[in-house]
Amino acid sequence: MKRVDVRKLSGGEILARDLYTLNYGTILMPKGTVLKKEYIDRLKLLGIYTVYIKDLKEKKEVPDAEIEYGLIKTCQNQIRQVMERHIYKHNEELKKLCHMAENIILEAVNEEPLNEKIVEIQEANGDIYTHSMHVCTLSTMLAIRCGMEKEEVQDVLKGGLLHDIGLRYITVPYENISMDKISRISREEYKHHTLKGYNSLEKESWISPAVKDIILYHHERLNGSGYPLKLKGDRLIQQVKIVSICDAFDERVTGIGHVCYHLQEALEFLRDNKGVLFDKVATETFLKMIVQYPTGCIVRVNTGEIGRVIYQNKNMPERPVILLTQDSDGVGYPEAKELDLMKELNVFIEEVIEKDNEEI
Repeated sequence: MKRVDVRKLSGGEILARDLYTLNYGTILMPKGTVLKKEYIDRLKLLGIYTVYIKDLKEKKEVPDAEIEYGLIKTCQNQIRQVMERHIYKHNEELKKLCHMAENIILEAVNEEPLNEKIVEIQEANGDIYTHSMHVCTLSTMLAIRCGMEKEEVQDVLKGGLLHDIGLRYITVPYENISMDKISRISREEYKHHTLKGYNSLEKESWISPAVKDIILYHHERLNGSGYPLKLKGDRLIQQVKIVSICDAFDERVTGIGHVCYHLQEALEFLRDNKGVLFDKVATETFLKMIVQYPTGCIVRVNTGEIGRVIYQNKNMPERPVILLTQDSDGVGYPEAKELDLMKELNVFIEEVIEKDNEEI
């Protein structure tokens, strides 16, 4: 992949990244588009002066750093079908599901060195099946980044996939709902999902004691404030600590047992509680893995200018490349300006501008 001046394109090049218009979230040309001469002329008229194209001289195109959950979609329908039938039975199907997830996820996360892989999270309400897949994927990546052994990583993967299986056995609503706003009886029933999930798989020999611990203890916290047993950190194995971080993050973004948070709020929750509720080192590793400002989001920088994130810097997810479209007075630039926060260290993002509140 290489960045090229549009004026130097001759036609026939292949676009390596989605090309956005200056309007929020609108893709002008998707990656993979073959740039015909008329397309190039149109780019010039629109004031787009640089694009990323595939370098055909490379033997192998370097894969994007971001894992898109679309790569894992193959698993999600199976998760739904199996879990919806799983009422203290069909455990053999769960075994097959774990095996399939292991093949798909381990292949996906090992496409490139883990110290270069970052994850873009798209904010959206989800269900328990989507949440289970997210936690499974994130936990596996985090376990590998933390240097865990192969068997431990496999335990984390299975535990992440099955950690909330107990939600199948409760009747209280839990999607995009604050637990503080429901009755004490309903709240206690919700908390029992860890015990119900553990009981449903306690006698299964195909999952390890560590996986069963993840199912039972993923809501325990370092300071002993969790449930069901209020265990403190020194009594929790590392596999549980890994999944608890990813679960606490994704349940807030997805809206499982919580009102949905914005991505930045969920990340801030982890920052505030590292070393208190969650393992400090593992949490810091997780925060480095997640893109704070996803590609396409509109941001305001400390100069007052407004623009859209167009590219992620692998080693600094909090300092992406921005296409500036408005000055500090809200006046649109005649030609959008590219700002790389890794090169302009005195400039930083002050806030994410909500799509519904402001048109760019």
